[in-house]
Amino acid sequence: MASFIQTYFNIYFTEIIVGVLVISIAIVIVSIFYVIFSPSEYEVIKKSIRKNTKNTKNIKRIKYTKQFIKGVDGIDLDLKINTPPNKN
Repeated sequence: MASFIQTYFNIYFTEIIVGVLVISIAIVIVSIFYVIFSPSEYEVIKKSIRKNTKNTKNIKRIKYTKQFIKGVDGIDLDLKINTPPNKN
């Protein structure tokens, strides 16, 4: 059985390589046409980006109670790097 497969592979090696190449080129061409003819969601993405940038400009400061701040003394609540903890 192994010799049969080896003989078949030796005889049709070029045809196998050409077949794999043709299939891969066909997949690439189909993918290109799919991207070109797919419905464009560019405007939807653009609108969502605009909404996200507007939301980031209106960030509200969080107000913590004194009891909460005493409980988390030494932890940076604003997530800033290299800032000493507040000591009230």
